[in-house]
Amino acid sequence: MAWLQLRVHTRHPEFADEILQAHGAAAVSFIDAVDDPVLEPPPGETPLWANTVTLGLFAEGTDLESVQASLRELLPDGGEARFATELIEDQDWVRVWLEDCPPLPFGQRLWVVPREKVGEVTQADAVILRLDPGLAFGTGTHPTTALCLQWLAELAERGELAGKTVLDYGCGSGVLAIAALLLGAERAVCVDIDPQALLATRDNAAENGVADRIVTLPAEHFVPLPADVVVANILANPLIALAPRLASSIRGGGRLALAGLLDRQAGDVRAAYEPWFDFDADASRDGWTRLAARCRMPALINLRRIDAGLLTSGQPWPEQFGVLAQSGVDFVINLAASTSPNYLPDEAARWQALGVRYAALPIPWDAPNAEHVERFFELMDSRRGSRTLVHCALNLRASVFVYLYRVLRRGEARDGASADLHAVWTPDAVWQKLIDDTLAAADG
Repeated sequence: MAWLQLRVHTRHPEFADEILQAHGAAAVSFIDAVDDPVLEPPPGETPLWANTVTLGLFAEGTDLESVQASLRELLPDGGEARFATELIEDQDWVRVWLEDCPPLPFGQRLWVVPREKVGEVTQADAVILRLDPGLAFGTGTHPTTALCLQWLAELAERGELAGKTVLDYGCGSGVLAIAALLLGAERAVCVDIDPQALLATRDNAAENGVADRIVTLPAEHFVPLPADVVVANILANPLIALAPRLASSIRGGGRLALAGLLDRQAGDVRAAYEPWFDFDADASRDGWTRLAARCRMPALINLRRIDAGLLTSGQPWPEQFGVLAQSGVDFVINLAASTSPNYLPDEAARWQALGVRYAALPIPWDAPNAEHVERFFELMDSRRGSRTLVHCALNLRASVFVYLYRVLRRGEARDGASADLHAVWTPDAVWQKLIDDTLAAADG
């Protein structure tokens, strides 16, 4: 198979990198436009050359004219940027990467090294991460990855990684999660939308001897967990959209790093997380920013405020119980089954110790029925005058049952009530049938 290669001559190669990837480049790399090698960079730094060419690799047949038009429009020096295209035959791209990428140091001990160059690292106490990026992005050479690796190395040096659970959301090659495990973390959960990224992560974890401590999940199967450390090296807009989810996947006091954003995007990303986090000073390199923060209080999973007396959410973490009680919640209805991944078997005792009424109505995920709906309505009718939280694992069951209660018991308009339901999820076939059957029975 042949490929189209686009050469971009610009003073802003990192910006070109982002634009090329947004247009579906299969790979992006940097080369020196002149013979000006960068030798022995300071620890933790991965500087580019003074005159860098950005190479974007695209499938044969790609319309590179539209890609060049975007580059001209979006690059700060787009009017002066120069482009060249060529058709090249397929080759072993991993081999090319191995030839171009030197061992990279981060912090006092961490090194990211192509597996065939391990012998070049002579530091006696080095922690070596052997990396084959495969088909996924994340080698340590990009400034965003480098900034996160440096942050993890510094956490380890302060003793803040030992024994911790790490969530790597948008894991790419798994380099950040694997680095955390090699630096002392106990367990890592890696999430990505790309199956190739999960495959590369598993392969790299096995290469580094940490496969038994790493879990890979497609994003659609991820259930928030109380991680100690969360890293997300993606892009600004996804980071903003993911703020409530990532904020509900961390313990109070946990550490967060966000990267993949341009310097000018840092304020918008920070604002999306400030309800739950206190931020450290930003770190910036070559036009890219990494944000770091500590969690004041995790977000409730998929929280929806229906009105002053009714909330729905996913499973609260234990540290949130007291906060909810202090906010006035005095009745809790739990619809989760005991098989839910974040189920708390001692939840009743926790609420009772706070003087909060508690009722459990376990709803089987695959078989909700009219009897469950009626029993839920009875519980809701008994709450009059209370400030009520209805929850389950992810607020999926709860949002449907509360929608039906609002329409059939409170007489609210279906369109208005459905807005809260669909803000949480679009019910699958099983749950949509429950909705349709329940409403049809009421109409009949």
